[in-house]
Amino acid sequence: MDNKLTTPQSQSSLGLFGIIKESFKTTCSNGKLLVPILLLVFLSYSQLDFAQDYMLTPLTNYLMLQLDKYPNMLYDIAQNNTSPAIYIGVFRTIREILLVKLFIIAISSIVTLVFLVATVSSSYEAYTAKVLGPKDMFLKIRNNWTRPLATSFYLILLILGITIVYAISVVITTFLTIDSPTPFYVGVIMFSVPVCYIYVATICMVSLIVSVLEEGCSGLKAVVRAAELMKGKRLEASMTMVLFTLAYGFVFMAHYNNHLSSDLALRLPFTNGCYCLLTLFMFVVYTVFYHDRKTSHDQKEGKGLYVPVVNV
Repeated sequence: MDNKLTTPQSQSSLGLFGIIKESFKTTCSNGKLLVPILLLVFLSYSQLDFAQDYMLTPLTNYLMLQLDKYPNMLYDIAQNNTSPAIYIGVFRTIREILLVKLFIIAISSIVTLVFLVATVSSSYEAYTAKVLGPKDMFLKIRNNWTRPLATSFYLILLILGITIVYAISVVITTFLTIDSPTPFYVGVIMFSVPVCYIYVATICMVSLIVSVLEEGCSGLKAVVRAAELMKGKRLEASMTMVLFTLAYGFVFMAHYNNHLSSDLALRLPFTNGCYCLLTLFMFVVYTVFYHDRKTSHDQKEGKGLYVPVVNV
C-alpha cells in the first residue's frame, strides 16, 4: 500500500508574508462562516457601547457636579477632615460606575472568548480543507471554550507578574543609583517595555490559539506549548504582532483626529468595525502560524502530515 502521508521535504515553513497571504486566502474561503460571526460580534460590541454610554452618562455627570460642589473633597477624605457621610452620594456613584464597568468588561470578555473560539476553529478547519456548518461551529464553541478561559487566567497572572517586576525594577533603580545617571537606567528599563509587551502579547495570542485547537492543553501547559512552537520563529511572530499593534494604533489615532468620539453614531461603525476586522484577521493569521509551526514540529518528529489545500 502506498504511503499517502506527507514527507518532511514536501512542506516548507511559511515566512511572515507567506502566512499573511495564506490568511487572506483562508479568510476568503471561509467567508460564509466568518461574515456572520463578524456581524454578530460587531453588533454585540456596539450594543455594549450603547448600554455603557446610556448607564454611565448620568452617573459621570452627577460625579462631576459633586466635584465642582466640593472641590476639596479628595483632600478632606485623605486627611479625614470631615465626616464621610457628607460624601455618601459620591461614594455610591463611584460604586455604581465601577459595577457598570465590571459588568461591561465581563460581557465583553464573553463575546471575545466566543469570537476567538469560533474564528480559530472555523479558520483552522478551512485551512486544512474541511468544512464546518453552523451546528458544528456551535459544538466547537460549547466543547472548547473552557480551555482558552483557563489559559486566560494564567496569562493575566503572567502579565501582572511582569508588571510588578518592572515597577519594582524602576523603584530599585531610582533609589540605588543616587550617584549615577538614574535617568539612563530608567530609560533602559522603559525602552524594554514595548519590546516585552510585543513578545508577551505574541505568547498570549499563540497560547490562546493552542488552547482552542489542542485537546487537553490549557493553562500553563498551553503557554509552554506556545513557547515551544515559537522556537526559531519568535522574531517572525513578534513582527506580526508589531504590524497589528500599528494597525490598532492607526485606528485609534484616526478615531480621535476625526473627533468621532463625540458622536456615538459615527464612532460605533468606525471603531468597532475596524476593531472587529483587525481582531478577526489577527486570529486567522495566528491560526495559520500555529499550523505552520505544528507542521514543522511534526516533520522534525517524522510524523506524517496533512497538507492544507486552501492555497491550491
